Amino acid sequence: MNPKSSSFPFMIIISMIIFNISTTIVVADFVQKTCKKCEKNNPNVNYEFCVSSFRSHPGSDSADLRKLGAISLHLIGNNVSRSVEYVEDLLHKKEVDPYKRARLNDCLEVYCEAAVSVEEGKKAYKEGRYDDVNIKVSSVMDAGRVCEDGFREKEGVSSPLTRWNNDTFKLTAIALSIINMLS
Repeated sequence: MNPKSSSFPFMIIISMIIFNISTTIVVADFVQKTCKKCEKNNPNVNYEFCVSSFRSHPGSDSADLRKLGAISLHLIGNNVSRSVEYVEDLLHKKEVDPYKRARLNDCLEVYCEAAVSVEEGKKAYKEGRYDDVNIKVSSVMDAGRVCEDGFREKEGVSSPLTRWNNDTFKLTAIALSIINMLS
């Protein structure tokens, strides 16, 4: 057997492996580049949070900018849904004092409205109506702030939703930055 012909399949396999590795690096680099650009364009975007958020979604490793925008809306929707569930769990606890219960009910209402806004924003995104998406995502960003601010009205009361509210804010900042890049 000719030594050159027997090494040919080996060279093809090695080439495929190198191509796959380089493609993975380029794609991973795209998420990082996008997050860097988001952080540069929007002071509310944290690079590490941005990268880790996208890495939590399996589709981000092969995404272009438009797909990352869709993923960012998906991440917001998941966060809002989990926030609603968490508030409902807190409201079922008997030891919640009346002031906190009232604020939690306010937050529940705000987050339920935010869930609707996210779905409307996803629809507008699919249709390329970025101005409408911007409005919907901005309203979701406000939801976290409104919820958090309600607890600050009374001295000495802390919000049990600070982490959820902060994540909502940070995720919406990422989405708004990507939407602005696409506009």
